[in-house]
Amino acid sequence: MPHMAAHLAASLRADGIDTQVIDSFGSDFRKIEILDNFMLQGINESEVIERISFDVEVIFVYCRTIEDLLSSERICRAIRKSMPSLKIVMFENIQTVNSFSLSEVIGQFHAEGIVDVGIFGEPEDRVVNVFYAIKSRSELLKIPGISLGSEKFAEPPVFTTPNLFNNKLNELEFPAWDLFQLDGYWNCGFAHAPITPGDKFLPILTSRGCPYRCTFCVSPAINPTWRSRSAVNVVDEMEYFFKLLNVTDFHVSDLDPTIVESRMVEISNEIIRRNLDITWKIAQGTKIETIKKKSTLTVMKQSGCNFFSFSPETGSEKLLKLINKRFDQDHALELTQHMSKIRMRTQACFIAGVPGEDYYDRLQSIKYVRKLAKAGIDEIAVSIFTPIPGAKLGGSLLGFQHYSELSHSPVWREDYREVSKFRWLMYLNYFSYQFLYHPSKSIREVFGVLTGKVQTKMEMSLRKIILVRFRYLKAKFLSF
Repeated sequence: MPHMAAHLAASLRADGIDTQVIDSFGSDFRKIEILDNFMLQGINESEVIERISFDVEVIFVYCRTIEDLLSSERICRAIRKSMPSLKIVMFENIQTVNSFSLSEVIGQFHAEGIVDVGIFGEPEDRVVNVFYAIKSRSELLKIPGISLGSEKFAEPPVFTTPNLFNNKLNELEFPAWDLFQLDGYWNCGFAHAPITPGDKFLPILTSRGCPYRCTFCVSPAINPTWRSRSAVNVVDEMEYFFKLLNVTDFHVSDLDPTIVESRMVEISNEIIRRNLDITWKIAQGTKIETIKKKSTLTVMKQSGCNFFSFSPETGSEKLLKLINKRFDQDHALELTQHMSKIRMRTQACFIAGVPGEDYYDRLQSIKYVRKLAKAGIDEIAVSIFTPIPGAKLGGSLLGFQHYSELSHSPVWREDYREVSKFRWLMYLNYFSYQFLYHPSKSIREVFGVLTGKVQTKMEMSLRKIILVRFRYLKAKFLSF
């Protein structure tokens, strides 16, 4: 879900600026368009333009992830063609592992003349200034962390001084989710974290940034400083949307929410103290080593946390050094056993095909997956490495035609078939060892896929593949 767009909208509205949100996916996720190697879900550019209010002065277009860049640029191009006088601003999302550095690609949009301003980093503390300064180039040049297209498109864009990050997160407005078309997300049957049909869910950012320097990730370049919100402020947001929108499930979407273990305990105790009848999940792969005590996981479970994702990335010590990541395998196994005991569902995330990976590295990953399965892990996720713009390894592979091809299944890679075989071998070993040591988990997963009562991303993803594949084939058939 577009969490940074919701935060940007909240800042505009809080300043008294009349704000309209058009959410293409949320408006109608059932609409499908097949474009070359891509399937686009949601209302198309023409329908977006039809919904734009007549008195709009500035359009802010969200770049959520690298896969969405194609959609974002198509929307910008269509708006420029039909509404040439409108100012178009692109802003980025630096809070997910598959986001990217907008500054690396914004030049081509400025050169084409489809984007007037780019905002880098977290936009909340500058978006109002950008809005009011949009008619004055001299005023825009005073705002840090933005780019300006040249009035003569052949000239290079102008980049202002780097932006400083907000360290006062408690003072930010709660995201303006009430302006979004949320029913589309609640009815489509899948999300970033596992969901129960009928539940209303929202993502929540309890912290910003990441203190680690993994070479495959863009965060060291665009979001390198970890900053957190207080436990009270976090639970205030949960309670606010529980009362306003009847949201009962919150997906913690921070890059690393567990950096300060005591804060996780405080959040859990605050939820318990208020007797909030909600569930919550650690949706992205956090650093599990930051959780030192089993008692922390126990109190998290008591407060409603029923899903915990963490990221070993690989079982190879050599590859861990290559990607500049520390990971304590034994500690993760111990905590996985405890979470299985208290019935908190767990996910371990891996990356396949990192440049420099060899047969021995893959064998080490397979061995560690087996250990995790024996310890009671509920699922694994294996993504294939892709070179994200802005990451240290961003230029390590070539061959793609468009940035949106940099997905977790980069079929353009020359070795894709080989890496894909390793990926499936990881899953095969996981399922085999899970069935051997925890057959009840395997049975439950099959039940979840068949009934929709999922408890893991894997169960939900299998259902998603079936649903999306059906819609793809239907759209393909209708296009002939």
